[in-house]
Amino acid sequence: MTPSTADALATERGKASFDVQEMREFIVSSDVRKKLAKVEKVLTAEPETFGVRDVPFMSRQERMDHALRMGARLIQLMREGQITDDEITMADTVLDTNGPFGLHRAMFIPTLQNQATAEQQALFLAPALRYEILGCYAQTEIGHGSNVQGLETTCTYVPETDEFEVHTPSIRASKWWIGSLGVTATHAMVMAQLVVGGKNYGPNPVVVPIRSVDTHAPLPGVTVGDLGPKFGFNAMDNGFLLLDHVRVPRINLMQRYINVSRDGKVSRPANVDPKVAYGTMVFVRTHIVSNMSLTLAKATTIAVRYASMRRQFSGKADKRTAGGESPVLDYGMVQRRLIPLVAKNYAMFATSQAFLAHYHECMAAMDGGDFAPLKELHATACGLKRWTSDAAVYGIDTCRHVCGGHGFSQFSGLNDFFGNAYPNIIWEGDNYVLAQQTARFLIAQVRALRSSKPPAENQTAAYLRKHLVRGRSDASAPPPSSFAGRSADALAADPAAQLDLLGFRAAALASDLVDQMDDAGQSWNRSLVAMQKLSDAHSDYIVASYFRRHLATLPPASPLLPVLNKLAALLFLHTLVQHSSDLFRLPSSAAFTPAQVSQLESSLALLIEDVREQAVPLVDSFGLSDLHLNSALARSDGRIYEDYIKWAMEDPLNRDSSGPAIRAEWFEKYYKPVLHANNNNQQQKQKQLPEGKARL
Repeated sequence: MTPSTADALATERGKASFDVQEMREFIVSSDVRKKLAKVEKVLTAEPETFGVRDVPFMSRQERMDHALRMGARLIQLMREGQITDDEITMADTVLDTNGPFGLHRAMFIPTLQNQATAEQQALFLAPALRYEILGCYAQTEIGHGSNVQGLETTCTYVPETDEFEVHTPSIRASKWWIGSLGVTATHAMVMAQLVVGGKNYGPNPVVVPIRSVDTHAPLPGVTVGDLGPKFGFNAMDNGFLLLDHVRVPRINLMQRYINVSRDGKVSRPANVDPKVAYGTMVFVRTHIVSNMSLTLAKATTIAVRYASMRRQFSGKADKRTAGGESPVLDYGMVQRRLIPLVAKNYAMFATSQAFLAHYHECMAAMDGGDFAPLKELHATACGLKRWTSDAAVYGIDTCRHVCGGHGFSQFSGLNDFFGNAYPNIIWEGDNYVLAQQTARFLIAQVRALRSSKPPAENQTAAYLRKHLVRGRSDASAPPPSSFAGRSADALAADPAAQLDLLGFRAAALASDLVDQMDDAGQSWNRSLVAMQKLSDAHSDYIVASYFRRHLATLPPASPLLPVLNKLAALLFLHTLVQHSSDLFRLPSSAAFTPAQVSQLESSLALLIEDVREQAVPLVDSFGLSDLHLNSALARSDGRIYEDYIKWAMEDPLNRDSSGPAIRAEWFEKYYKPVLHANNNNQQQKQKQLPEGKARL
């Protein structure tokens, strides 16, 4: 007899070799756990406001109205002291609404916090925190996205009136894709070319009022509107903005790191890197890195639970299963797609905690006037934003495919979710362009090692210095003994060897690229493909390093370590197998042979089968509620088919309150004329026959 889906899920949970709650407390930060618990208590207390079950049936306008209603209620609860602004952001994550108030919190406020003077914070930040003004961050233009230096919007100082004139000089300069701009924002943080005394000082942020806070009507010189339906993110009012010589006071230019005096003199604090004006982008990329772990966790939880309960075919999987048909999760191709994603997910949770701490350390240094960490922080943020968002977005799509036909249903919780997550690989820097930023920094580090001016100490320079000889791969030097000539199983059991090999690979790619560019004269454009590989190799090393560093905080006898070490080893082997060509190209003494790569593949396959037994407890450890998952395929009680049918019956076409009327109208307008067309024609012909003729 085939077990029920609820029994199947219970059986999987019974395989746990560790305490799920203890694992959750280790892998998910305390801050995230506390926010989730508080937020979900608030949301479940008001299901009439925060329910998301009807969202699949809504039009775009209805989705925006629903998101605004939820957002306004959350702001009201914040004003009542029941929830904080940070917790509202977590509520957006749980609800997956990405509503129109989102960019006010995510970008407008952080820019004011990081780049405004105390006087400006009193003028703009204080009312923004009270939601007395609503902001957005207007950087992208219809003609310029990744090339921030190429932005065409201008912010020109007018000394006669002590104002800046912000202007859209061409159609290409129209601000475009700006979240919270379409119908919501009263103020825009506009990135524009700062022009003073005829000299261009590059892009800088300036606050521009765009709508009246009293009537919400656009202000003079402002053309603003919504961009319409999109692939996803349809509760957000992405908009466009054109400014026709709009004047704002001088104080509206963010002046913490650049100052324009009344008489038009431009100055900067000593040692300030002009790129600090891009600080909001670094902040947002850092938080994308943090958010992607929860994003992927929703998808892996849905897919792993569903694959453990869904049964298809008998005798096809290697294991004999009581009840005839085998769980889909027992099939090798499903395991190969899902289990490495779970390993990545765990590494991402560890990385998000470590990199967020690194970001705050760098920001503290910059607050103290030390801008030395900015370049390395920017490069690593670019690389990790690319790595984590690629893993999450393409991982969601993999999870949809694993769920088969039911993954195509909106009730799977994976389709709108995929559309809402997809922009993460494009916004705040297209991932292919960001790879160039990371590679540019690595190239500069290698060149510095080859010169008489070695780079400053940082986590990137450390592994380059360790694995390169005066900035070059030395084919004649013996490779690190930690990994050279060792078996795949030995490497999988040795964390230090794993980090050495990943670092050696990234360093070799960096050295080879600099050789091609500097010695062989290869152009930047012809180096772009190699830069993608280099950026990913660097991030593979950083992620593995953060993951291992996090595991090292556990006591050696911890019952969590056996499965966590397997996950770290699995991710390591999967990375090598996915990029095996890099191993063949290592300096000759370190290069892998086809037999060694074959060993890696075999070890990976066995480890995937091993970890599969813990797959459900591992995703349960993420601790995502049914509200957060919003999926018929992953209910925590295992009653997935019952809920699937119930949800389908909630479609307006099927509801007793609306279905009969809709179907009756459609029958009269469409079905009846089609079904009875021939009868109607016959009747018409009969009517046209002369009197006395026989009629049918």
